[in-house]
Amino acid sequence: MERNVKENELAQKVSEFLMERGTEEPNAMNWALSIFRDSLEEEDIQPNSQDIFKYIEGLRDKYKPSSVNYIANSIKGFFNWMEERGYTEGNIISKFPKGLIKIPRKEAVVFTDKDYWDMLKASEGTDWNCLIKIGWNTGMRISDCAKLLWESVNLDQKTISLKPSKTSDYDTKIDIPMSPELYDTLLQKHNIKDDDKYVMRRMAIIAMVGNGNISRHFKYFLDKNGLYVKGKTFHAFRRTAISKWLSHPNADIITVKHLSGHKSIKSLLRYIHPSMEKKKLIMGIE
Repeated sequence: MERNVKENELAQKVSEFLMERGTEEPNAMNWALSIFRDSLEEEDIQPNSQDIFKYIEGLRDKYKPSSVNYIANSIKGFFNWMEERGYTEGNIISKFPKGLIKIPRKEAVVFTDKDYWDMLKASEGTDWNCLIKIGWNTGMRISDCAKLLWESVNLDQKTISLKPSKTSDYDTKIDIPMSPELYDTLLQKHNIKDDDKYVMRRMAIIAMVGNGNISRHFKYFLDKNGLYVKGKTFHAFRRTAISKWLSHPNADIITVKHLSGHKSIKSLLRYIHPSMEKKKLIMGIE
């Protein structure tokens, strides 16, 4: 393939892409492309699919499969941008070879009601208590929970309105109704709040300092209280909420997709794990 960009310009183009994205807060794509940019400066990586695929394959020795998957797809997003800007003729990465970024399928881990109540008891009097209630009742990602702004909380309408952090091109904000439990919690915090723009200032600071820092702090909180079980990270709140929504007899996938803030139904499908009870219900089996 004829190329307009040379190998020694790739790192510069990655920096240009990151600058054009214009986000001031740390996020997963910036982290992934920073790794790629550092590698471009240290290694001889040519701007062609063969070299890029070889580089991605080598990431398996350093990162877990989910991280390799994210870095790979971030690189793909970068090369889409390169084509759009006319820096390459055609897309260097139109698709990945089969199995290159495959993530082993694991059993979906969710929180039980007992897990939830145990965490609430252990977190009484701390911001973790509020964070846990938001996660349980809304299915929001941990960064969105931690950095929740008061301007996104409508106590009159009893809704939370925000643009999901990982779907920044979402057309509009999503509106999530508050449960009575979550409404009471946020109302109490609002009645004693100062002039800070964040619902939980300390949590927001933790979430904004370092990629994945808030997740590590949550794991430490669980460990400290003897509640950590492998796989039961904060994201289990999201899986739990979405699984419950999908299992509701009146559920439709479009409404659930809107509540969860997923860009596509395809990305939502991995949360669907029908129970035997649900299978019997739709088949009319007692």
